[in-house]
Amino acid sequence: MNRELLSKALCEIDESFIAEAYRPVPEATSGSSERIVHMKKKRIFTFALAAALILALGVTAYAIGVSIYRQRQEELREQLQIDENQVTDYVEYPVVEEPEKAPVEGVTLLSSMNDGEFQRFWVVINGVTPEMVARLESAEQVDWEGQALPANGHRYCIIYATMDGESFFDAMSHFHVRDGYDPESQTLTTECAIPLHELEQGQKVALRFVMAECIDYEMDHSEAELVCEFGSVDVERTGQAVRTVWFPEPVSFENGAYGKGEFLGAEISALGVNWILRHDGVSQMYRSHEFADEAERQAYLDLEQSWLAAIEEVERTAAVHFADGTSREVGLPLSSSKPEGDTVKDACLFGSGTINLDQVVSITIGGKTFPVE
Repeated sequence: MNRELLSKALCEIDESFIAEAYRPVPEATSGSSERIVHMKKKRIFTFALAAALILALGVTAYAIGVSIYRQRQEELREQLQIDENQVTDYVEYPVVEEPEKAPVEGVTLLSSMNDGEFQRFWVVINGVTPEMVARLESAEQVDWEGQALPANGHRYCIIYATMDGESFFDAMSHFHVRDGYDPESQTLTTECAIPLHELEQGQKVALRFVMAECIDYEMDHSEAELVCEFGSVDVERTGQAVRTVWFPEPVSFENGAYGKGEFLGAEISALGVNWILRHDGVSQMYRSHEFADEAERQAYLDLEQSWLAAIEEVERTAAVHFADGTSREVGLPLSSSKPEGDTVKDACLFGSGTINLDQVVSITIGGKTFPVE
């Protein structure tokens, strides 16, 4: 699939990397067709390349008398436009205020927000050395024994988080690591996004951050090899403000010989839009798959990519409109939820920052505009 850059912070990333990062994996046993990268046995939900809100913080030196954690919180609030857009569901956590009291190790939780598909956490990882950053930025075309890998194979370092030792969530890709790195304090400000179905409402869980090496060959990852552990923070699912609109007339689209589909409505939040849609490919796409041979696997991939491309063609025209006459493009999709019957939700984020949810008056998709009550 072709992908556009999702924010200015990603302008140097080749679009093929973004396309590869979002490509669904039929071997995954979750039953959902998610635009995420999975590891063999250890699943990594990769969100770092969808960096519409993995912000290039422009890390600066310490302000006098203020800890780097407080600075990062202030920068996040500004770049996410929290105060400007009167965002009520953005949660900030207490942090050390004074530089001399800041820990040199561990992980500090800055803030979190529920975007309707993911629970997003912004953290500062302490004790990240320049040597670690160099490893995170590198990618080699060889395997562990020094033998050349097949095309598109890379060995690289990643930072991920885990709650249970089974599911892993990417907290930093090897692209643009330095966007959030401060060499003076040896801290890395980054984001981790966890699918909402992984977090039960009202339950606190320990999110552990580690650095590991892995080999990426096309869609498969080898077992990650642990490099070091940074520490953990307690996290929980937060609430979300949403405005839901059901279209009086569905927005229909076609996908050649594969069938038809229609957009039924949308859930609008301060961070983005979850499109509510159904199409003829749902029953084939959103289930576990076992393939008899490579030809059967390729046929599935062709069907899946065809549907995703058809859906994106409609979604790329989408925008929300505000009471002051301005508009905001919605952006390309990041993931699809597990279907309910023949209906699924496709999550899209705004290119950067947030919107004032109370000021939304209408939404456009597929050339049709609908009022938002």
